[in-house]
Amino acid sequence: MALLKKVCDGRGIRLTAFSGDWIFCLQKEERIAYIFGYDFGINNAAAKMICQDKAATSDLLGFHGVPRIEHRIFHGPQLASYVPPQGTWREMLAYFEAHPEGLVCKPNEGTGGNGVFLARTVPQLEAAVYQVLAKNHSLCLSPFEDFEHEYRVALLCGQVQFIYRKVRPAIAGDGKRSLRELLLADLGATREFAKQMANMKSLPEMKVNWDRVPGAGESVNINWRHNLGQGSKPELLSPKDIPWQACADLALSAAHALGVELASVDIASTSAGLKVLEINSGIMMEALVKTLPGGPALATRFYDRIICRMLGIGLEQ
Repeated sequence: MALLKKVCDGRGIRLTAFSGDWIFCLQKEERIAYIFGYDFGINNAAAKMICQDKAATSDLLGFHGVPRIEHRIFHGPQLASYVPPQGTWREMLAYFEAHPEGLVCKPNEGTGGNGVFLARTVPQLEAAVYQVLAKNHSLCLSPFEDFEHEYRVALLCGQVQFIYRKVRPAIAGDGKRSLRELLLADLGATREFAKQMANMKSLPEMKVNWDRVPGAGESVNINWRHNLGQGSKPELLSPKDIPWQACADLALSAAHALGVELASVDIASTSAGLKVLEINSGIMMEALVKTLPGGPALATRFYDRIICRMLGIGLEQ
């Protein structure tokens, strides 16, 4: 709200909030535009709905030959009329057997890494499916790929606005203490113990030998997720950095394939090369603003360009 108000004040735009600051009306002279939640009204309805649907995004990117991590949809009992007569469990098991490294189970629609599970065994898969379908009508299964880097590319109307790398939380070894001792010492030193514990809820899903003593300076990841809301930190890239161009090209190809104008494209650096993980048509900047030095200024510039596009204002004005 504060950043939107700052942009609007600077552009002479009247900003009026509704529904507990969830809906905003922007007015400049005779021009009117709306922001609804994280939707700025730039994308057409079809592109927006495709991006909200992880399986649809995956299928369409695959159709257009854009490298992506597959997301396969399975419906729950709430959508029984769309479920085959034999049910879905056998098909889930077959998919699991085809991917021995495990499957990631998540809601077909969702953000921030919430309700996302890594299943390495059949009982873990069963538990994950139960938990996701208890709160959602459909879920996605995708092959687990233990990639080191995930990038987020912010796009607006065919132009890259910025790219950042998501750096997962890690423990630094000292060559003396075990991972268990290092983790306990790290947690004991933090002022946000409860938050840190919440960010480490995926520890049981990771293959970690807690008695191992990592070498001095060795970095050991303690979360397989890359979400900022799960403890990762953003690291802003420069166009001079090696990953920039490849990430930009892939993100632009994905956006073009889906017809989306405003998006953040998540890209995984896998052993087989860069692949699109997800595309978000809603723009969420809170975590970036809080965790990136210079984040508020970066978000303000992005919001300014988005709002100018919404109202047909030239950036030179």
